[in-house]
Amino acid sequence: MARKHFEMNSDVRKLIDKYSEVHDVDFSELVNKALKFYLVNQMNYKDVKDALNEADIEASKYIDEAMRSSMGDINRNF
Repeated sequence: MARKHFEMNSDVRKLIDKYSEVHDVDFSELVNKALKFYLVNQMNYKDVKDALNEADIEASKYIDEAMRSSMGDINRNF
């Protein structure tokens, strides 16, 4: 797996620390889920599908949720 380096700001660190107090979750798992959720919600359906190619069940769930959410936002504007 590719490794990337980034600097976490103090607010994010505090949120992670608090979340870790309440939930028993591995740091890597938390970061991967959070980034996947954020990115899927920022990208369009085709780009997500292309990037994931053979999407796993969890990724498919995020794609479906993002699309439903986007459609809900569009419907509220009219």
